[in-house]
Amino acid sequence: MNLVFDWAGTLANDQELTWRLTNETLRNFGHAPVDFDLYVKEFKSPAEEFYRIYCPGVSMDAVEEVFADLSRRRYPNGATLWPGVAEGLACLACRHQLFILSTLDQDALESTLELLDLQRHFRAVRGSVPDKTVGLPGLLLEFHLAPDETVMIGDTLHDMDAARAARVAPFAVAYGYAERALLETGFPEMVFGTFAELLRHLDKLACAESRHFPVATVGALVFDDAGNMLLVRTRKWSGLYGIPGGKVDYGETLEQACARELREETALDIREIRFAMVQDCVEHPEFYRPRHFILANYTARVEGVSPPVRLNHESDHFIWSSVSDVWNL
Repeated sequence: MNLVFDWAGTLANDQELTWRLTNETLRNFGHAPVDFDLYVKEFKSPAEEFYRIYCPGVSMDAVEEVFADLSRRRYPNGATLWPGVAEGLACLACRHQLFILSTLDQDALESTLELLDLQRHFRAVRGSVPDKTVGLPGLLLEFHLAPDETVMIGDTLHDMDAARAARVAPFAVAYGYAERALLETGFPEMVFGTFAELLRHLDKLACAESRHFPVATVGALVFDDAGNMLLVRTRKWSGLYGIPGGKVDYGETLEQACARELREETALDIREIRFAMVQDCVEHPEFYRPRHFILANYTARVEGVSPPVRLNHESDHFIWSSVSDVWNL
């Protein structure tokens, strides 16, 4: 897999350091510093809104120039990592391609990685990226990374927005700059409370990718109150329409997995989940890579007629179709 990490707050425990650098930037332009609690509450990426309020009358280019200069001089010797990050990155680099995408100044970021002896773990490091919703799609294009094989890991809503813009899986960490409740409004696929939790999940994904054994999955043909069927289109299945679903997690029943997957992929709460059939799917030519799935298929219902659907990164289109019209897709 391709793992794209945010730096500040995700790998680096640097919020107090960036607060001090922010206050030095404000003082440079004759504005009052902010206390730490206000900084934690108000600062968000991209930073234009924060500086428009607390550094009025100063262009963003001027602010970025001063902050970048301070970062190059002060940041590398002051940055520290979250517990387990150094060891975890060394482990992850053995199984995945690692990247960094950060708003931090490129020179400051590279100097920090060199001091911490981390640069060898990353295929590429991209700092000085003010807008990751542009930077992340650009990174995928530059290195020919498949969205279905890429994860964006960050600690802000902006990181989640970037993942959606690039149509990659958004993983959020709740120990950095933003609290879990706020991160969840950005609809991440997973939220992790510690770096160790993130590491365990990525290790599980690596094991599933590298071992050859059948994978249990669930899916549901969902009907609304008018009898229309929900179908989704995904790149993984050659751009064809099918039913939403996914892998069964350890400890889940098949019905629990079905309800969870439908919620994650469509934001729908399904009811009347009923077993339909089991299928073998051994290296099906329509799937984007050789895999052996055991497909447990269900039917289910939702309230209303053609209720709104919110797709996650796995699908690019949905349709509510009558039974008679489905053959025309």
